[in-house]
Amino acid sequence: MTSERLSSFDSVRRNVAQDSAAISEVLEQSDWFCHAADFDPRSGQALPQSLSVFLARVAGYSPPEAGSPCRDRLWRITEHCRAAVDRLVRGLNEAPCREQALLPAHAVRELDATSFIKLSNRPGRNLREKLAGNPYLQGVRRFQSVDLPENRLFKACMVRLAQHLELCGARHDRQDDLLVTILSWLRSGEARDIGNWENLPPNNTLLSHRDYRRVWDAWRWMQTLEDDTARDLSEVHARRQTRHRWITYSRIWSEGRHCLADMPIFFDFDTFEIRPWFNSVAMQSVPEKIKRDTRIEVRIPVCVDLATSLPRYAAGKTARYLPGSFLWQQWQGENTEVALDLFTSDAIYRHPQVTTLFPTDLFFSKAAPEHLDRAARAFTSRLHEVFRSDTLIWLVPDALSDFELDVTRRNLNARFQGAVPLPRSIAAAVQRVDYSKVNAGFPIVVIDNVGGTTCVTRLVARFDPALKDKLPETRGFYWERHPPVILSDTPAQESEPGCAITSIDDQDQWHPPAVPARPASLDTSMLKQDPRIGGFAFSIIVTDSPVSGGLHFHALQQRAGEIPLWRDQIPELTIKALKDGRQQRFQLVSRGTTVTPIRGRPVRIEVKEDFTLPAKRPFYQFPLFLGDSSEDLGYSARLDSSAFPLEESVDCALHLTFEYGADDPYQLTFIPRNGAFAHVRATWRRTRDLVVTDAPAPEYPAPMAWADLRHVPKPGSSETTDLLDWITRAIARLDQDIYIRPRARTKAVICREWRPDKNGGYFTFATTNTTQERVFVHQKNILDGHAYTDFNVGDSISFERHEQDGKCSGRRVAGEHHEEVQRLKRFDETTSKDLVTQIRKSLYYPVIQTWRDGRSIDDADCPGVFAEAARIHIDYLVSLLAEDDLPASVKNAIFVLMCCMHKDAPSTFIQHLARELEKGSFRNPQAIGFALGRLDEPWQRALFSGLMRNITESVLRIFACAIWRDRHFVEQFDSAQMTMVLTSLNVALGQINPCPRKKSAKDDRAAVNWMRATTELLELLLGVLRTREAADVRLRMLLQPHQQITKALARRVERVSELVEESTAILSCRVQINIEKPDGDHTPDLLFALRLYLTGDDGANAIHISRISDSQDE
Repeated sequence: MTSERLSSFDSVRRNVAQDSAAISEVLEQSDWFCHAADFDPRSGQALPQSLSVFLARVAGYSPPEAGSPCRDRLWRITEHCRAAVDRLVRGLNEAPCREQALLPAHAVRELDATSFIKLSNRPGRNLREKLAGNPYLQGVRRFQSVDLPENRLFKACMVRLAQHLELCGARHDRQDDLLVTILSWLRSGEARDIGNWENLPPNNTLLSHRDYRRVWDAWRWMQTLEDDTARDLSEVHARRQTRHRWITYSRIWSEGRHCLADMPIFFDFDTFEIRPWFNSVAMQSVPEKIKRDTRIEVRIPVCVDLATSLPRYAAGKTARYLPGSFLWQQWQGENTEVALDLFTSDAIYRHPQVTTLFPTDLFFSKAAPEHLDRAARAFTSRLHEVFRSDTLIWLVPDALSDFELDVTRRNLNARFQGAVPLPRSIAAAVQRVDYSKVNAGFPIVVIDNVGGTTCVTRLVARFDPALKDKLPETRGFYWERHPPVILSDTPAQESEPGCAITSIDDQDQWHPPAVPARPASLDTSMLKQDPRIGGFAFSIIVTDSPVSGGLHFHALQQRAGEIPLWRDQIPELTIKALKDGRQQRFQLVSRGTTVTPIRGRPVRIEVKEDFTLPAKRPFYQFPLFLGDSSEDLGYSARLDSSAFPLEESVDCALHLTFEYGADDPYQLTFIPRNGAFAHVRATWRRTRDLVVTDAPAPEYPAPMAWADLRHVPKPGSSETTDLLDWITRAIARLDQDIYIRPRARTKAVICREWRPDKNGGYFTFATTNTTQERVFVHQKNILDGHAYTDFNVGDSISFERHEQDGKCSGRRVAGEHHEEVQRLKRFDETTSKDLVTQIRKSLYYPVIQTWRDGRSIDDADCPGVFAEAARIHIDYLVSLLAEDDLPASVKNAIFVLMCCMHKDAPSTFIQHLARELEKGSFRNPQAIGFALGRLDEPWQRALFSGLMRNITESVLRIFACAIWRDRHFVEQFDSAQMTMVLTSLNVALGQINPCPRKKSAKDDRAAVNWMRATTELLELLLGVLRTREAADVRLRMLLQPHQQITKALARRVERVSELVEESTAILSCRVQINIEKPDGDHTPDLLFALRLYLTGDDGANAIHISRISDSQDE
């Protein structure tokens, strides 16, 4: 539609008689809608906006005066393409064209086949004769043409739009400037050269070009203008109801007696639809009237504190809060995503679909970086609307490093030319300290709590005679700030950022503005005993924002000129890189480095040591560390150059500068000593920005089949071993070592006197009764309870005959009528230890390997002979556990064997396991891990559930064994259970202490135990990373590189790497990892692989896990 009587309505009126009042109402409705909505300049569609902004616009609407044009459909068309038309008439698209033309011979530059045909038809024998009578030649002429499909559409659209604008101008005696532009262009020769539009489908230019796309949209809308106008008239009643509803809400909002929860509002111009995110508008009455329209504008320098929910500022003698609300929200639906700048809200939604950010979140939130950046742009734009001066002093929490201020600093610098950051501690000191009581070296501390972080900043007064001349009131003293000391770092509660505004949750429950709790008071005497802080004269506790101090600081600095009022002792800064075969820290900024914080003046920081760039790297990336912290900052220094990869390692000098308040305060340049490549400047990159959803996962070695167990290769040999036969022979040998089983006894008569041997013992010979064979009998083979003197020549004896190398001897010698019964051997401490060692050497390996990967003797492919023998062996082992006189250490070794057989274990053994679980202490966590198998049996699942009830370090060790025992064990966890395991694992890794020192040269046991316990936790971490291939989406996403728990575990691994490097023990892992590491990198394979997997490095794709070695279990 145009205005009161427009061309679209003229067309309608020629077909359908319409009431003049209805037409006027539709026009006013359209004008009202266009006043309240903002249109996307690219698509022309109405943009979403917040409820508070929409209601404010509705409240401020007034109908157009009589005779004035309304904002209707034609207005929307015109405004959408106005800027595009202005640009296109000054330069249309052109394309090279060619045509045949009769040209003077000297002007011909190109001939084609047609030219030669024309020329051949002329009389003459050569070219001179052919041109003698007519010096013109048919040639090819090339030129730039505007007769293109997009320009034809543009011309047709302009003709149609000019007609509508002429009718509109005639109705209101007011001509649109765009009409003059269009008519002037239509009369130009360029327009005449363009052909007619033939209703072709749009080409790529019309759909993608910034300006032609708008013309195409305008053309489409004009095609349906009459139909759309008729539909508007037919729906006037529904449009009236929509308008009435929102005018009612606007009136309620304007009265200020109710608090309305802000949310996105969506608009559809074509259907006159105004749709809120939720079907209803949530509101509640308030006791005091809400003040509306509290806009302010400040044109003098200000100091702003963004570390609070509502920014606090000082532009004069008093500090104030910015009026209204100050927050940003991201609403996320199934197919919709809307960002809202909420500066006039009464209340907000706290909803799972909503991400809410306050100014303080720019410093302390762990939200997505893109959300923080968009919120920072919104906040700084709002500040620029209020504070019109280019000078803005903004207070910085002392607990944060320059890298953590990146988002806020960059956006403020973009909006305010004179944006200067100032630590809150300096502002508080300037505001609170009496300089008459200050002397050189005078120390104070500033205690501040912002964002749940309590930090203490030490300030020391230093004397500058030049400053005393400039600012006598300071007595020449400036403050030197030391790196802050973090006393507590407790993240603020989720509801705390909303303390300045009412909220409503997803259960439609209203929550009043919460009063932030004051931090607990600190004992200054305890602070003085802290070696990180030391002694001080007095302390300043920051309770209110020191913006007045910040503004006073600015006034003093203006008078002091280039003499700074404070110095900054920047924190120690290091990067981690490969050095001497290990990942070690390289110092960029040493402890105690002091800089002059003046904006726009870089300060050189000396780096004494050269840095070596290793060869064969396409790029270099080094994580950044602050102070003594074992956790990286989340930033890394990256080097990219066309000279990479280097052919050989290159030593580089480092040039480091620090510029206070700049977008990138630290500038680090690598300068090759040998000039192998141009200087390369490092870029600081966030290591937490990349979201990966399909990061590499460790593989599981391919399981062996039962047939393969017959031919297992021997390590370091071409021969193979039959594990099934090994088990049968080993158990037979075990029976001989445990039981005394009677053998046939031979009777004989002593035929010679006892004679001494060379060792002092006595021997004799006896003749058997049946074969008259002479048998050697020695004193040492006589059974206990008898002596050799008890047997004389002619006495009958009995013994077990033993033959070796053709000679016979008697063993277990006794009287003629002696009889033996089957019994258990007697074991002392030495023989028990020897038997346990024998069991481990002979049975652990074959049993572990045979029952690995869920194999069972009930499997269809299990050899029948072995299955029957194994059942007998299992019953035998169970009977050994029932022997009361068998030593406990031997029973424990047999218990491990039974655990290895998991679901093949008998019921009596399962009951024994249940009793172990009830006790809550596991003597052998590894054995319990063997017993879990793949949780096929009910008793295995019950055992697993019992373990999950209390995840101790022993339980983690159990899982570490089980997860590399069977491929499918990790699949038995759901996301909630795995979250519990990861939390406990993170805590356990964080509690690893340095390796114990040796008490003596031979004391290796403590180091071995420490390394084994550490390795088991790392093996579990490697195993749970296989959840990245889980079918369950939630389980698969748990350990993706962007997750907080993954980053926390990566930091734990880095700390463990440092502990391992400091220790003398060797990290030996059951998981055999084949991995290519950089030359000279001596990091253990397990730690190196974990680093790649946890960070999502593509190098993890090249890791191959070949097998699980059970050497530790033997």
